[in-house]
Amino acid sequence: MTHFTHTAFPAFRMAVFACLLALAACGGEENTAATTDTLPDNDTAQTASAENVFYYIPSPIEMADLLRRAGAGYDKDLPNLPDNVSRYTSTTSQALNLGIYGADVSFSGIMGQTAETMTFMSCANKLAEGLHVSSAFPPALRDRLETNMGSRDSVLNIITNAYWDCDALLHENNQQHASALMIAGGWIEGLYLACRVAEKTNNNEIRIRIAEQRFSLDKLIDLLNSRKHNDLTALANELKELQAIYAKLPPPAATTAKEENGITVIGAEDDVKPVSLNALEFKAIFDKVKAIREKIVTRT
Repeated sequence: MTHFTHTAFPAFRMAVFACLLALAACGGEENTAATTDTLPDNDTAQTASAENVFYYIPSPIEMADLLRRAGAGYDKDLPNLPDNVSRYTSTTSQALNLGIYGADVSFSGIMGQTAETMTFMSCANKLAEGLHVSSAFPPALRDRLETNMGSRDSVLNIITNAYWDCDALLHENNQQHASALMIAGGWIEGLYLACRVAEKTNNNEIRIRIAEQRFSLDKLIDLLNSRKHNDLTALANELKELQAIYAKLPPPAATTAKEENGITVIGAEDDVKPVSLNALEFKAIFDKVKAIREKIVTRT
């Protein structure tokens, strides 16, 4: 079976990977006109939805291996600029970019970039303060992360656990919409980074992973639409434009999924060729992801 994996998320109350990310401050005020959550909280359902969003995403460790095999080194120009963190003053921009910086923490961490990882963690922490969930990132967390930088598995576990804690706090604070925005920000940045690397290396295996994101994109849009919140609806509408591009790809191969020692294994049988992207398809996806991501990192 051709397959890829990700570590299964714990099935408890927090509703997201929302925290492949870090945190922010600046105490900006949220636009409140018709933007409050109006649906009853259903953490179990949203947790399942959040897990489905990332069901088809390869783990950061697998992606790092792909990048190394493709001959890609760490490029400091790919992640969001640390200096941008001070511009994020609204709840929406903080939550989205908490997702962005979370993906950047993971990317730099698994590529062994200690200084950059600590910088992105600081950006995340600042955003978390603004969202009132900074206790998910105590000072000891930074020490553990720095101490374990030599182990990609440890780095991934530390970051993932911190973000589950962060997401739980958001739910306890009745900020479910911020959780969904973090998930979206992390997903968008992850796809953006993959596209940038694929552009540099022309690696077909990475392009296959990008093509497979059609599945998680469908789930992400469902998650954003599950709550009546203006900013969630606006982002879902933008992502539907990306969804329309994916819909033009050839039909995907049938996939199977099963748990193996706590790892979700997903993929097609060996005799089924996975869908890749030609130059025009890749450019269409990359251009749309880049445009959506640009709006997120430049908003206030």
